[in-house]
Amino acid sequence: MPSAHEHPVFAWVYEALTARSDSRGADKMRSRLVGSLSGRVLEIGFGNGLNFRYYPPEAHVIGIEPDWEMLRRSIPRAHAARAKIDLISGDGQALPFRDATFDAAVACLVLCTIPDAAAAMAEVARVLKPEGKLYFVEHVRAPGRVLATFQDLVDPLWSRTFAGCHPNRETAAVLARAGFRVEDVRPSMRGIFVGGRAVLE
Repeated sequence: MPSAHEHPVFAWVYEALTARSDSRGADKMRSRLVGSLSGRVLEIGFGNGLNFRYYPPEAHVIGIEPDWEMLRRSIPRAHAARAKIDLISGDGQALPFRDATFDAAVACLVLCTIPDAAAAMAEVARVLKPEGKLYFVEHVRAPGRVLATFQDLVDPLWSRTFAGCHPNRETAAVLARAGFRVEDVRPSMRGIFVGGRAVLE
């Protein structure tokens, strides 16, 4: 029986959606997100692995992903990457790593979907070295009241359709509760998406 983490239909749809978005500029976003990282890097919820090709050779990436169908699709991309990439089937809410293991962490379109984003960020904070940073691009609650209200209204149907994705998550608050301070933030599409970098306080 498939687990709650497996969404084969959504994985197929997501593959098509991300191919389309990358052809329209999301590939540049991925390059900005991970293209300068080095050392041991944790990527939580790496999905179908589209970030992998943009990591430089100086990075050793350990990716963790609970959805087996997504993981299966990511394997060829991990093998083709310039960086060394190790893939783990697991839960970002309970990371199987010791404290202060990683030089950097990456969250790309995952905090909107992971069931307990606060637990995941607390775990990321635990496994990051004191000088480590979190690099993120996330789908978040819009700053404008009209758009945010619309996100609230569609959230129940949206989350059932898109494998648990919640379009109205207050990600900045989640990061702050985990002890992160956002150093840099770049909103796009009227604030529906934000990219940036955060450090532990």
